[in-house]
Amino acid sequence: MVESSEGDRYLLVLGAAMHLRERAIVASLRAFRGPLVTIARTPDSGAAKFFDHVLIGDFSDPDDALRVVLEHEKETGATPAGVVPFFDPGLVPGWAVADHYGLPYLSREAVDNSSINKNRMKDVLLAAGVPTPRYTQVGSARDAVAAAESYGFPCVVKPSAFGGSLGVRLAATPDEVVAAYDYARAIIDRNSAVFTVRNHAIQVEEFCALPDEVSVEVLTHGGHSQVLAVTDKILGPRPHFAEVGHRVPSVHSGREDVVDTTVRACRAIGLDRGVQHVELRLAPGEAPVVIEVGARTAGDGIIDQVERAYGFSPYEAHVLSYLDRLTVPLPEPAATGLAGISVLKAPAGTITAVERPAALAPEVVGYEVSARPGEQAAPDQANYLDREGWVEFHWPGRAPGDVPIGRQSELAAQLSAEVFRVEG
Repeated sequence: MVESSEGDRYLLVLGAAMHLRERAIVASLRAFRGPLVTIARTPDSGAAKFFDHVLIGDFSDPDDALRVVLEHEKETGATPAGVVPFFDPGLVPGWAVADHYGLPYLSREAVDNSSINKNRMKDVLLAAGVPTPRYTQVGSARDAVAAAESYGFPCVVKPSAFGGSLGVRLAATPDEVVAAYDYARAIIDRNSAVFTVRNHAIQVEEFCALPDEVSVEVLTHGGHSQVLAVTDKILGPRPHFAEVGHRVPSVHSGREDVVDTTVRACRAIGLDRGVQHVELRLAPGEAPVVIEVGARTAGDGIIDQVERAYGFSPYEAHVLSYLDRLTVPLPEPAATGLAGISVLKAPAGTITAVERPAALAPEVVGYEVSARPGEQAAPDQANYLDREGWVEFHWPGRAPGDVPIGRQSELAAQLSAEVFRVEG
């Protein structure tokens, strides 16, 4: 048994037990020599397997999160040594706990200016001169049509406060704008209580026609900013913007304008701690445009791919930054190959069976099926909820130009066809 060197103090992590973020737990245990604690809504949460204590409460509600932490202190005498957010719902609750105990954290203003409030985020970016599509906040379908006509078609309609492509649609006509507005409103009504989202606004944005999309993982700490990796995104079919795959390094890795734009965006938002997730659209020879600035690490297994390609864990740097124990700059190792992840998608209908493939392609390092027989598979992937699993890839010694990015989508489609049996 490893003896704690942290006394009666523990590390509170929020979001580390989510699918495709689990290696955040490994990194937390490497970085902190003491108990690991999280907050879950119910005792039957899978988090109980990984943590020394699971506090039962609402991880997305700042008042409830602070309540359960204070109750834990009253019962045990233990207090947090640090609070580390790994997903959007934990950002404000994490701030509430850190503020109460005087722990290192992002400012409340920086949290509120990030992508959890896309309207505020865009106001800040535009005021700072950071390139990002203009937007109009709208309160009705009629207002949405008027905004779309002022920008020109196509345009993007989205909720101001959700991630994972929830409620986001491209609209090419006034009728499509109305349908997209109603769709976004339904998403907000259905999901806002689930994640304690208080921003129920909808916005219409200019459509950025640049063809490529990347995510940039950037470390900010002690006045230092450092891009750790640039990842190519693979998007599903329009009118949605669902992310169906990621691959690192990107064909755009090493571009100075990507680094400059990302750092400027993070500084404008006020992010000065941890690893941030910034999404850009760009093209060869075209200046990058910022789509979102997330005040937390990436989801969808992106950080795992960075670790596989580069041999270091951004999660660990993220934890150490929130503990104020990070030494910067970090070493910048060269990539030793390509790493990627793609979703598994069953055909539309009722899943009747999940089978094992006869063999796996040599590039496949692992896969996981999240769907079960009897569940319904949606016809399209509109957001992160419309998937039936994922598969990870590795090409040791290969560079982005060596392997077409569509290769992993082909392999994912082949694996999906072997795994899922569907009726209807």
